Amino acid sequence: MEIPNYYSYKKIYTSGDMFTLTGSDFYGFVETSEGVAKEQSTGKLLVPKNNYRTDLFYTDYFKDRVVSDLDLALPNTKDECLFNLNDNFNYDLFKYKLEKIRDNNTFVYSKLFIPSNKLPFASTLRYASVATVDAQEFTINISDNNNPNYISNKKFAQNYYLSAFGNIVAATAQTNVKSLSTNNPFALFAATTTNLICLTGDNDKLTIIEDSTGYESKENDLSFKEIGGLASTKDFLYLSDTGNNVVLKYDIAGYSNNDSSLRNRRNYIELIGGFGGETRQTKFVRPTKLAASSTELAVFDSGNKVIKLFDNELNFITRITSINFNKETFGAMNFDPDFGSLYVVTFRDITTDNITVRTTFLYRFSGDAYRFKEEFTMNDTLAIEGNEEINSLSFSGTDSNYWYFGTNKTIYKKFKTRPVEIIGKFRTQRLYLLNYADTTETVVTTETTTTINNRWNFNDISFSSAKFNWNLGTTVGGLQETTEVNGLLDDDITSFSIFPGASSFDRAIMLTSGRLFFFDEPTSSAYQRVLKDSNYNNYGSAAFSLNTDSFIQQSTVNTELYKVLNDTINIKNNIVGRFTGKFKNNILELDDYNYEIDFKQLLTQGIENLYVHGNEENLTGVLNRCFSIIYDLQEKLINKVQVNVEANVQPSFTLVDSIKI
Repeated sequence: MEIPNYYSYKKIYTSGDMFTLTGSDFYGFVETSEGVAKEQSTGKLLVPKNNYRTDLFYTDYFKDRVVSDLDLALPNTKDECLFNLNDNFNYDLFKYKLEKIRDNNTFVYSKLFIPSNKLPFASTLRYASVATVDAQEFTINISDNNNPNYISNKKFAQNYYLSAFGNIVAATAQTNVKSLSTNNPFALFAATTTNLICLTGDNDKLTIIEDSTGYESKENDLSFKEIGGLASTKDFLYLSDTGNNVVLKYDIAGYSNNDSSLRNRRNYIELIGGFGGETRQTKFVRPTKLAASSTELAVFDSGNKVIKLFDNELNFITRITSINFNKETFGAMNFDPDFGSLYVVTFRDITTDNITVRTTFLYRFSGDAYRFKEEFTMNDTLAIEGNEEINSLSFSGTDSNYWYFGTNKTIYKKFKTRPVEIIGKFRTQRLYLLNYADTTETVVTTETTTTINNRWNFNDISFSSAKFNWNLGTTVGGLQETTEVNGLLDDDITSFSIFPGASSFDRAIMLTSGRLFFFDEPTSSAYQRVLKDSNYNNYGSAAFSLNTDSFIQQSTVNTELYKVLNDTINIKNNIVGRFTGKFKNNILELDDYNYEIDFKQLLTQGIENLYVHGNEENLTGVLNRCFSIIYDLQEKLINKVQVNVEANVQPSFTLVDSIKI
């Protein structure tokens, strides 16, 4: 096995508009590999419908466009779509040229979408927090579109009983997959340097099941010396005891499947380790960060500056020594559930012309014994002054093209197909749809309400120097003083995990130093588009109705021309504008569209010029005229929907450079 082709496999959720199964609309997860679409859970073959989403699913194209994609080009050139003068016209050649035109149509459709820069796209956010300094249990709060309120609770560290949650060094979560459609239960495992804390939660509650300092749940003879990392699967929890140079394995299946005999129990299985050098297969020097899949475990042996890999029975597989951890700081790692690759994200401070930038790097390892390596220098740069450090990495459960890495300050969203590109990021201070009141000092007290929307920010790096008024609770210039929102600006993010949720939703669980957030992110529908709707019926790639025995004449050729022309015009007639970025409440948003398109200029030829006439004998020449007009229309479409980004940042009230973005 070599480096995976990250375009060769797709997994998405479909809601009945793309396939049928046994004659009925198919709702659920579908995957395609080598041009075959199947129901993910059973492997049953699906019957495709004739529409653009289905056509796109069978190609190597993704809806993976970003705002900075300004120079789009059709995948098939005009020469590839037209006949040569000496071509011998026949069935196979005619079909080949039509497929090139249809492939361009599908590509144009794919570029009419950009992943939304609103994050979360979810309409409801839940979070667990502590209401007072002496509260002995968590409170579940909700912020949604109808009630966009932020309740100013105490940080964990300020609480007398739950202060350990302000000192978490590692955390991992698992969802109860059998009950996601009910109350969304989940388990959370969090660790301070000395304690392992096991919790269960759902939409209504969060409960501590165990707070332990020892290797086993009962009669702890051995205590953790220094916990360095956690990782989990639906069946197992792995913990690194950095101080004792060991990695422990626990059975936690009862947390994720409600097994009556094992429910909410941590059962110790085995450990590996002891002090040893880089070449010792099962020995470590200060093991810290971990990553786990259903079949494998990765351990960052920090003292030896090497990653060691094991199977899920803790048998040694290989070691990775090709990352220079003397220069780069280890951030996080995880296994790609779709392709089996191991992702490792690092960072390094690079100084050029006396300017230091904290640069992010991605390494992807794949193949037998992970011997193939891909290296990427990311466009994402971390904040140096806020000491931003990477601490988590996770993969979307509902879309095979998305992954995330998180720091103590920010969550970054990325493509697998284009990992260097910036899709967006968010920080905890903008995680809400907020309403807050400003009160003036004038004689007559006035109250105004301002809504600050959460957004993915910086879809295009040209906006990365923009400064916005995100400081609540501060006097800014001549503005009135706002009421302080406690803990809103400086909650550190401890961990971020994404799981497949109900329907097309990703289940996000994020622990911070002040609150635990959990919400359902509708990944498959979180796109901005410049179409009236998200999908349209077409004749599509399966529409070619001629066969090798057909007599090719004017009427049969025109029938095929009508189909491909209809598909192209179907796109043209449903485009409502072009993408644009605008500012709302001093926060950059990617709008749906604006109307800077002269639709009359898209197709200037008469429709009659797109068909073969009875008196035209040179068939390839006539088809070249028809295909050339269609190609020109496709090219105009792809150019007309370029992003109209406002180059000048709108002036906004900002603090002196104390706001670091």
